[in-house]
This record gives sequence, C-alpha cells and structure tokens, in this order.
Amino acid sequence: MTLSLLRIHNLRNIQDIEIKPTASINVLFGGNGAGKTSILEAIYLLGRGRSFRGMEIGPLITSGEKETTVYGKLHNRDGKKESIGISKQLKGTTQIKINSEAVNRLSILAQTLPLQILTPKSHEILERGSAYRRRFIDWGVFHVEHNLIKFANNYNKALKQRNAALRRSPQTAFAWDSILIENGIKIESTRRSYLEKLSPIFRDKTHTLIGRDDVTIDYRRGWSENETYAESLKRREKDDLNKGFTGTGPHRADIKIEIAGQPVEKTVSRGEQKLIIAALYLAQATITADENRMKPLFLVDDLPAELDREKGALFLNELNMLDIQVFITGISEEYFSTVDSLGMFHVKHGQVFQES
Repeated sequence: MTLSLLRIHNLRNIQDIEIKPTASINVLFGGNGAGKTSILEAIYLLGRGRSFRGMEIGPLITSGEKETTVYGKLHNRDGKKESIGISKQLKGTTQIKINSEAVNRLSILAQTLPLQILTPKSHEILERGSAYRRRFIDWGVFHVEHNLIKFANNYNKALKQRNAALRRSPQTAFAWDSILIENGIKIESTRRSYLEKLSPIFRDKTHTLIGRDDVTIDYRRGWSENETYAESLKRREKDDLNKGFTGTGPHRADIKIEIAGQPVEKTVSRGEQKLIIAALYLAQATITADENRMKPLFLVDDLPAELDREKGALFLNELNMLDIQVFITGISEEYFSTVDSLGMFHVKHGQVFQES
C-alpha cells in the first residue's frame, strides 16, 4: 500500500497543503516547529483515526478553526485505487469515509492503511507497563490474523462482566469463564505463533544495527506455562474474589526483551535501547509486508535525534530493502545524503516544497 496523494487542511500550523509522495522513502526536513511532525500526524490519522501525540482534539485543529480534515489517495500492490478522508471537529465529532462511504469502526481504517510509527518515545516500550507491549504485539497479529479483533472483543466483554460480577455479584462471576477460556486460548495461540515468526527476524535486525547475536524476545502468556487457562482460572477463584478482578489471562501477557538473559533496559545504554526498538519495529514491518497483501507505511519522527549518522544509514538501508513507503522527519537534509532515490520535501512555516 502506498499513499500517492495527501491533503491536509487546518491541522495545527498547517492550513492547506497537498503532497504527492514517492512510493519509497520520503524525507520531510526543516526547522523545529515547521510542521514536519504534523504531516506524520495527518498520515497517522488516516490509518488509526487518532493522533499519536495525544487524545485531545483541540490542539490538533488550527487555532481559530472548528475542524481539521485529512484526505489521502492510496494504491495497493494490485494497482487498485482507494481513498480515505477523515475530519475531526472541535466539538468532538469524527467523520471517516473510505471510497466516499462512511465507516464507524477504526479497525477498518487499520485494515485499509496499515502503518508503523517510530518516535523519540518508542523506546519507552521497554519501561512502561505491559499494556504498551501487548498493544505492539496485537497490532502485528491483527495484520496477519484478522480474526484477532473478534477474539479480543469477545474476551474483553466477558472480562469486563466477570470483573464487575466479582465485585457486585460473586455468585455469577464464574459464569463468564467459558467465554474467557475459549477466546483467551485463541488470543494466546495467535500471539505465540506471531512471536515465533518475529523472533528470528528481530535477532537478524539487531545483529545488523548493533552487531549482537544475544538479544532475545520472549512471550509471557499471562498464566503459568504449567497449567491450562481453565486450571489457572479455577485455582485463582478465591484470589479473584478477594481482589475484585481477574488476575490471570491474556490481558496479563507481556514480552521480555533481554541481552544475555538480562533485561535490555538494565543492561545497555539508552542509544542501544533505541536501536533495539528500531530493530523490533523493522522486524514487525517485515512480517506485515511479507504476510499481508498490503504493505505497511512506516513513519519515523526525528530520526537524526534518535540515531547517529552511521546507524541512521544502516537503518535507512534496512527500510529501503523492505520495499515499503516510508516518511521520515529530520532537521537537515544533509543527514540523508548517503541514501539514493529519496523524495525530499522542505517543510517551512506549515508549507511544503518538494526538492528536485
């Protein structure tokens, strides 16, 4: 999938711009506050229906305006053309159209325009709660196993009902166990299968970026490996009743990234952590591109701030080999001089000028 046309109206400091990106790597360069990240934000809106910079709509819309709109034309690998339009109003209303037809589920956006994003905060996946790491896994699983969303919806509804019953109506709480077990096992199976594919690719990418072969990624499924999920739920019934919530299941799953058996976040420098996370996102993009009929877009915010020029060149080369469309921001165009065939866009005061 490639974005052949992007129009942005009243998004932060961007009033009206139109961009025709290349199908490979596109560099958005310019000074701080020029609007580079806002362009990535607009693309992210088309694929996720929300911003990656915060949940509030107010700051997203140009000061003094009531609405922001983003429109994109897409080409898939079969040559089929599609379009996505999204508008967000100051009063909180969001409207989404795909091929001029209204849609009301964000999962349809994600299927239409799969995208990855690497930002200066992406390394926090190592430090923040397990929910962030589960979100990373499930994004990848969703794009190779679309039934995940059905399993997850069934599971989360039952989990919510069970937790409410544990607090208010304990005698009915365990009636939800069969739904949790049926869907929880399916979620665990798809995640584990995905991680088995991800792991060797991740090791290969970390070797390329940091020259190490002892970086591993391990999946922890959310209950003991020595018992079934049904056994785990049964064993923890009294504990769940006492605490008022379900303490076992795929909603407690996690991934652990280690070097020589030690947690990455406690072993290597912040710079190496960023490279390891870059390798993780490269591995995920590789699987999505290989197994999904629509290749993902890859967004990278402020690459020069994350990686020095040598490591940045390695990373760009890996992206180039994936044969996917990429959008990268940076202050100086000089940083990208080692890579050929780039689309270069100079962003200045909310305007964009394509370099020849």
